[in-house]
Amino acid sequence: MAFCSFDDSAALFDATPVENMFITEYMLRAPGDFVKVYLYGLMLCYHHAERMSLASMARDLDVPPEDVERAYRYWEREGLVRQTGDNPVCYTYYNLKQITLTRAEKPSEQLYNRHFMDEVRRTLDAQTLGESDYQTILDWVQVYELPEEVVIMLLRSEKERSRTGRVSFKIANETAQRWAQSGVRTLEDAEKMLILTGEREKGLKRLLARLGQHRPASEDEKDMYLKWIDEWGFTPEAVQEACRETTKGTPTMAYLDGILLRQHQLGRHDAQEILGGISTEKTARDFAREVFAGLGRTGVTPTTDDLALIDGWRRDGSSDALILLAVTAAHRRAGGGTMDDVGAWLERWKRQGLTTPEAVTAHNNRQKALNAQLREIYDAAGVEKKTNQPDRDLLCAWMGEMGMSMELVLLAAQYARGSGAPMMTMNRILSDWQRAGVRTEEAARAEHDSHVNRSAQPARTPDVMQRYTPEERRKTYSAAVLDFEEEDS
Repeated sequence: MAFCSFDDSAALFDATPVENMFITEYMLRAPGDFVKVYLYGLMLCYHHAERMSLASMARDLDVPPEDVERAYRYWEREGLVRQTGDNPVCYTYYNLKQITLTRAEKPSEQLYNRHFMDEVRRTLDAQTLGESDYQTILDWVQVYELPEEVVIMLLRSEKERSRTGRVSFKIANETAQRWAQSGVRTLEDAEKMLILTGEREKGLKRLLARLGQHRPASEDEKDMYLKWIDEWGFTPEAVQEACRETTKGTPTMAYLDGILLRQHQLGRHDAQEILGGISTEKTARDFAREVFAGLGRTGVTPTTDDLALIDGWRRDGSSDALILLAVTAAHRRAGGGTMDDVGAWLERWKRQGLTTPEAVTAHNNRQKALNAQLREIYDAAGVEKKTNQPDRDLLCAWMGEMGMSMELVLLAAQYARGSGAPMMTMNRILSDWQRAGVRTEEAARAEHDSHVNRSAQPARTPDVMQRYTPEERRKTYSAAVLDFEEEDS
């Protein structure tokens, strides 16, 4: 234990001196996390922690341990610290005033690879490099861990790309970061990145031209394009295809970004997927507008819910032609109609087994024919009412199962005229004729006359209900008293 020492809690209330020279000459250009590492270590110089290590410092600072190592390599290159132990790792901090007074060279110059820096100067030719430029180049080697030969290739490519022949170290530094993040470690890796970068630049140039902007791309636009290609996974052809949608507004990169975001969320990333998806969506919107027009709604933009509803009808088995037929039915019946009305017609037809426009049309034509015949029957029987489904069912039974002709049905209607329930009376009469084998008007009249003559009270109108069994009376009475709505379509 030291002869004298601060109390363990003193560090919390003490201050760590930091020279202004550090702030102005070193901190401003250093990466943020590297500054954190330096300052935290500086505090530990004044207030020792017995169990401090790279790992514990990384936990305290909430950074990866390898970043702490990189930070100390950086500050060692700057000449501010020196590694004095390997097991455990430990560092010695230099006093900045001492460095200034005792060193003729700048601290960073001590660690320059002279051969490497000579190659850098030859590559950049007449371009004058400042101290910050040298520091940036060394950051690529020490911090980003790019090999020196890769750095030379990077500088050559940046010089060739520059319109002035001078390297912008701001742009070059972004390229170095991108290469480091992509895992470039060899000349072969660098060549692949250069080829890829060239393709990206050509693709972006073609894209801007398609958007009507014949100018160099800004750095923000380059970043946006790289996001589409490298992060979201679009092919360059897919990005070009998405430009079709920009005609709906002002064709800009920002507008295109919104379009591609939606395609990305839908999982469409190549040209064919986008082309097919956009085409499908356009077809769906056009059909929805046709549906709206059929309902008398013009100038209305279909919503996402409208498109989903129509898609649901299709998935349920309804063809577009059947949907439009339902639109016509809904509009005619409701005097305008809604999407819910259309859905109700489709559901009704589905229950009836009518799954095609032809089936619906045939059904409607048959209903109309039956309604026309029923109106003749009502007139013959002296009835004023709307046609309804129970009466259509009776008519089908008479002319189908019983085999009665329309002439015999109309004759039965005349005989039932004046009764309290003409349709029930007709059903009984026609049933009697079927049992008697009646197939002609003459035979029907004869059967009717014979029945009248057999009546116990010829002067009295027969009680029609007495001719029915109790079960028939219940069934036919229920059908007669219900007020059904006309179902013509």
